[in-house]
Amino acid sequence: MNGGFIIDHTEPKPLQHQGNSGDVDETSVLGKLAEGNIIPKKTFESLAGKLLLLLVVLLMCIGVLVVYSSGAGWGAKKFHNEEYFLWRQLLFVVLGLGVIFIVGAIDYKLFKKFSKAILVVSAALLAMLLAMKAVGAIEGAARWIGYGRFKFQASDLAKYALIMHLATMITEKKSHIKDLYRAYYPMITVVFGIAGLVALEPNFSTAAVIVSICFIVLFLGGVDLKHLALTALAFVPVAAAFAIAAPYRVARLLTFVGEGSDKASYQIEQALIGLGNGGVFGLGPGASKQRELFLPASYNDFIFAVLGEEYGFIGATLIILLFVGILICGVLIARNAMDDYGKYLAYGVTVAIGVYAFVNAAVACHLVPTTGLPMPFVSYGGSAALFNAFGVGLLISISREKKRQEKKKATSAEMNVEDSESKSSMKQATDS
Repeated sequence: MNGGFIIDHTEPKPLQHQGNSGDVDETSVLGKLAEGNIIPKKTFESLAGKLLLLLVVLLMCIGVLVVYSSGAGWGAKKFHNEEYFLWRQLLFVVLGLGVIFIVGAIDYKLFKKFSKAILVVSAALLAMLLAMKAVGAIEGAARWIGYGRFKFQASDLAKYALIMHLATMITEKKSHIKDLYRAYYPMITVVFGIAGLVALEPNFSTAAVIVSICFIVLFLGGVDLKHLALTALAFVPVAAAFAIAAPYRVARLLTFVGEGSDKASYQIEQALIGLGNGGVFGLGPGASKQRELFLPASYNDFIFAVLGEEYGFIGATLIILLFVGILICGVLIARNAMDDYGKYLAYGVTVAIGVYAFVNAAVACHLVPTTGLPMPFVSYGGSAALFNAFGVGLLISISREKKRQEKKKATSAEMNVEDSESKSSMKQATDS
């Protein structure tokens, strides 16, 4: 009440479009549905990062249980300790969570500045391993670098280094992304350069998956599909020749088509037996028969078989759905990213986690030839666990960018207000 008049401080209601023109009220449910906004965009922005972290933690917890179950027999045989794999996996989970929170708190754009340097370092490490193998310092596959128990796979670093730098290149070449010479050739050269070094370890399956991940990211980045298709056609005969160059790879391919020897097909047969034993509801936690030294690498490459045996079709489907949830969260984070680098970095990390998960499950189900790819956050191993945690940390950082910018703006506004008040006080003091 002011001087006998009531002042209405409420804001005017938005006008609704009605009549015979057929317009729809944009604030109504039908209007939001027509515009594809039935679920507010802010809902995705606020939930995607948190839901991603929840799903990853769930997978880590499941991984600890299944690794303990599948690795108990092998731990007793190799290390005289049934809990050997359990405690190490718990350590990897704790370290992985630490990596997620540390990287998630860092501005992801910092990695854009150093993406080329990180890629050069990863390529140098791969080349160094090959050189050590050439002079006889390393026997067998040249994959691990480090000392004692502190080792990691150089290909894990190279994979994420390539994803980070590929996102940088796509961002920088966005204005001419379909240009064959200025954009496509430089990017595809980097991809095949790193993949070639990984293949020579030898680690053909990882190299092929890295190429597949990069092709998907390049497609999402707007690269001409014709260029990718022609490159894939040219790559197929080279990959086929490389695949049959080693007897063990030939044995895997023959096993996949049902022509392999009993020795070569033993592992996949045991995996299928385990999945069959599980039925719909599974045998129960710790009740796997295949973990009793029947299935080699049951705690790593074939962990999905033990999971299916103990938790059945329902449990295996739940794991797949958890990864589908991670994919959805990753895509939402990418689509809501504040810049192109964040978008393509998020796509790359999401695709990498999804491809590794589904290839691991497909191998256990005999849908693709046997590879040595672990299931992210579930399989035993420190190297893959920490680098995948690094990838999740990047996704968390990208999802927080909007709040980071809003906080900077608020801080800047407060500083401007304080500065104005300070100047005003000084002026009043001077006038007086």
